[in-house]
Amino acid sequence: MVDSSALTTAPPLDVFLSTSNRTNSSEARVGLTVLEEYAKHARVLKLTLYVIIFLVSALGNSMVCVIILRRKNMKTVTNYFILNLAIADLALTCICIPFDIPVQEMDYVWPYGAFMCKILYPLQTLALFASIYTLTAVSLTRYWAIVHPLRRQLTISKAKILIVLIWVFSIIPVCPYIIILRYSDNSCDESWENHHTRKIYTAFLFTTQYVLPLIVIATAYISIAGELRKREFVTECLRRQQLEETRKIVRMLVVVTVLFAACMLPNNIMWMWLDFGQADQYFKYFWEVVAFSNILTFANSAANPLCYTMLNENYRKEVKSTLKFCLNRTDKQVGGRLRKGSSLSGFELLKIPRSKSTTTTVSNV
Repeated sequence: MVDSSALTTAPPLDVFLSTSNRTNSSEARVGLTVLEEYAKHARVLKLTLYVIIFLVSALGNSMVCVIILRRKNMKTVTNYFILNLAIADLALTCICIPFDIPVQEMDYVWPYGAFMCKILYPLQTLALFASIYTLTAVSLTRYWAIVHPLRRQLTISKAKILIVLIWVFSIIPVCPYIIILRYSDNSCDESWENHHTRKIYTAFLFTTQYVLPLIVIATAYISIAGELRKREFVTECLRRQQLEETRKIVRMLVVVTVLFAACMLPNNIMWMWLDFGQADQYFKYFWEVVAFSNILTFANSAANPLCYTMLNENYRKEVKSTLKFCLNRTDKQVGGRLRKGSSLSGFELLKIPRSKSTTTTVSNV
C-alpha cells in the first residue's frame, strides 16, 4: 500500500475478476467475459493516455527549458522558477512513467530490485513537492513585486538559492517514505508498524503537499488582484497597458496553479479515503478509480507547457522561432549549404514591460 503521492501500487484489475461469486455458471461466464472485456479496454486506454502524456510532457517541458536557457534576457527570477517547474515535470513523467508501465503490465510484480524500490516512488513524491513549492515561490515573488514594488526585490542569485532550498525541503517529507518502503517477494510496498502511523503520514502529506501551499498561493493572488484593481483607476494610459500585461502573466500563473490543484485533488481524496475510510472494502471499483487519478496526476506535467502556449502569445512566437532555428540548422547540415539560422526575438516567457519609473520595479522580476 502506498501513500497519497505514490502513484502506482494499486492491485491489478485482474484481482477483481477472480472475486465474482455467481450461483449460475452460465451467468458467471457472461459476467467474467464482460469484466475481461472492460479490463482489456481500460488497459488500452490507460496505456494510450500514458504514451500521450509522456510525449507531450517530454517535448513541451524540454522546449520550455531550451527557450529559457538559450536566451540571456530570459534569465529572470520568474523564468527560473518556471524552468524549475519544467524540470520537476520532466522528472515525474520521463523518469517515472517508463518504469511504471512495465510494473502495471506485470500485475504489479516489482522487477527492479530493492534499490529502485527505495528510489522510484519517493522520486514521484519529491517531484510533486518541488512543483507545488515552486508554484508557491512564484506566487510570493509576484506578490512582493506587485504589491511592494519599491522594496528590495528577489535577485536572480537569491532565486537560484531558493530553488535549491525548494528541493532540499521537498526531500525532507519524503525521507519517512523511503524508510518504510520494503522490497519483498517481488513487490515494493509500505511497511508501517501500525495503521495509525500510516494515517498520520498520509494526513501530513495531504496538508503539506496540497492544503497549506494552496492556501498561501490563493492568498497571494487574491492580494495581487486587489492591488491591480486599485492601480487601474489611478494610472495613465501607458501604465494601464503595462498593468494589463502584468494581469495576463498573473492570469497564466493562476491557471497553472488551478490545473495543479485540480489534477492532484482526486488522487489525494482517494488515498485519504483509503486510509481513513477503508474505501477499498466498500467501493468495488476503488482501485480502478485510483489508477485513473494517477494518470491525472501525471497529466498535470503535460498540461503546463500547453498552458504557456495557449495563454502567452510571446511564448508561442518563441516556440515558432526555436523550431524554425532548429529546422534551419538541420537543412544546413543536410544540404551542405551555409545559411544563417533565424535570430530569436527579444522574448521573455513571462514578459512584463520595462520602465524607468520606480512604480514598475515589478518588471525586473
